Amino acid sequence: MEALQLSREALHQRGGLLDQMLDKLFDNAILVDDQCRILYLSKGTFSDPEQEAALVGKPVRALDRVSPFDLVLRTGRAQTDLVLELFGRRCVSSLYPVVDGGYTIGVVGVIMVRNPNRLKRLFSTISKEDSAFQGLYRDMARTESGYGLEDYLGESPLVADLREKARRAAESEESILLIGETGTGKEIIAGGIHGERHRGSAAPYVTINCTAIPENLLESELFGHEKGAFTGATEAKMGKFQLAGAGDLLLDEIGDMSLQMQSKLLRVLESRAFERVGGHTIIPLNAGIIAATNQNLLVMSEQRTFRADLYYRLSALELHLPPLRARREDIPLLIDHFCGQKGGKLRLTPAALCALQRYSWPGNVRQLKNLVGRWLVFYDGVQITEGHVEDELTIGQRSYNEAFGVPPQCSGAAGMWNGCGPARPRSLEEQERQAVEDALEYAQGNRALAARVLGISRTALYQKLERFQRKRQEMT
Repeated sequence: MEALQLSREALHQRGGLLDQMLDKLFDNAILVDDQCRILYLSKGTFSDPEQEAALVGKPVRALDRVSPFDLVLRTGRAQTDLVLELFGRRCVSSLYPVVDGGYTIGVVGVIMVRNPNRLKRLFSTISKEDSAFQGLYRDMARTESGYGLEDYLGESPLVADLREKARRAAESEESILLIGETGTGKEIIAGGIHGERHRGSAAPYVTINCTAIPENLLESELFGHEKGAFTGATEAKMGKFQLAGAGDLLLDEIGDMSLQMQSKLLRVLESRAFERVGGHTIIPLNAGIIAATNQNLLVMSEQRTFRADLYYRLSALELHLPPLRARREDIPLLIDHFCGQKGGKLRLTPAALCALQRYSWPGNVRQLKNLVGRWLVFYDGVQITEGHVEDELTIGQRSYNEAFGVPPQCSGAAGMWNGCGPARPRSLEEQERQAVEDALEYAQGNRALAARVLGISRTALYQKLERFQRKRQEMT
C-alpha cells in the first residue's frame, strides 16, 4: 500500500486512532495538510508541550527542511526508507500520502531512531473494524529482526557452514527448525534468515516465546480472538500468525509447547490457514515459519512428549548451531567484539586465553559475553591471568579441573603457540566408549535411538555395553 485512504474530516480530527498510532508507533511523527502546514506532532517530539502546540498550523519547513513533504503532495507517491539527519540525529524516515477520493489531502511523516521492536506494541490495539488503518499499519510499522547473518560472529569452519546453510534456507519457503543449546545465538540466525529472505523489501518479523506465554493465553496469542470469545475479550485482536503477514514468525522454545497446542499448530501448518478464537472466518497463513529449541525434539518424539508429525513438519530444513566448545578458535574474536561493543579493552595473558579456550562453556556465547562485561568493570587496566580465569569460571561446587576437564598446567608464553602442549591421544577403546556414552546421553538413555545415532544395531550396542561393564569389573 502506498497511501492512507482517509476522509478530510478524519484527517483533521484530533485524539482519534490516527493520533494514537503516531504517538505509539514512532519516535517522532508529523501530520501535515495539503498546504504543508503542521496538523499534529506526536507526543514526545519535544520535551516542552507548549513548543509542540506553537508549531501546529505553521509550515512544516519551520520544523523540517529536509524531508520531501511537498514532493509527496505533488506526486501522491510515498517516499520511504529515507536516511536523514533530523533533530541532530541520524534516523530513518518515511512519508506517506493521505488520500481522499483520489486527491492527496495530507502527508504522514514518521521517524524511527531507536529500537524497531517498539513498533510491535500497537498490534494488539488495532481491531479488524479499523480497516482504514490496517494497510497503513502493515506498511508503516515494518518490524525488522535487527540481525543479519553477518552478526553471527566467527571464522571457524562450523560457523561458515552454518551461515551458508542459513542463506540457502532463506531462499526456501519450507519451515526451518533451529536447534542449539542455550546461548548459541538462535535468535541471531533466525533474524538473519528473515533479513536474507526479505532483502530489499519490507516484511514483518514477529516472535513469540512459547515458554513465556501461559498455556491458556497461547492460542489467543497465536491465532487472535474475536470480541466476546472469552471473559475479558472486550475487543477483537489479531494473533501473531496474522500480524506476521507475508513476513516471518519465530516460534521460540517450541519444545515447551503443550501437546494440545502442538496439534492445533500442526493443523495450521498443514492447511496454511487458521481461525481466530471464537471466529469462523478462514484466514490464510502467508508467513514463513521458523522454530527454535534447545531441546532434542527427536528424543521427545520418541518419548511422546512432542508430536513426531509436527517435528517432521517443522524440520523440513534443520539447522544445528554449534556450542562454543566446538568452535574454541572463535573465542579471541568474540572477546574483541564484545570489548568493542562496550568501548573497552582487556589484557589477557597467553595462559589466560588458553584456559578460556579449554573451558567447556555451558552457557556458550552468552556466558562469554557476560564474562567480558564483568571483566571490563572489575579488571579495567589489570592484566588478566589464568588465576583470574580459575576464580571466575569455577561453577558451583565443581573444582577447576572438573569444569575444564583437564589439569590447569598451561602457563607462560609457550602456551600461546602450542595450545598448552599436545594432549595424550585416546586409544580406540576409549574413543569407542566415549562415542557410546555420548550417544546414550544424546538419546537420554533410549538405547534404540542411541544405536541408530551410532549407525549400529541394537544388539551390537548391547554387546559393547556388556564388554565395557566387564572391563570395569576387571579393573576393580
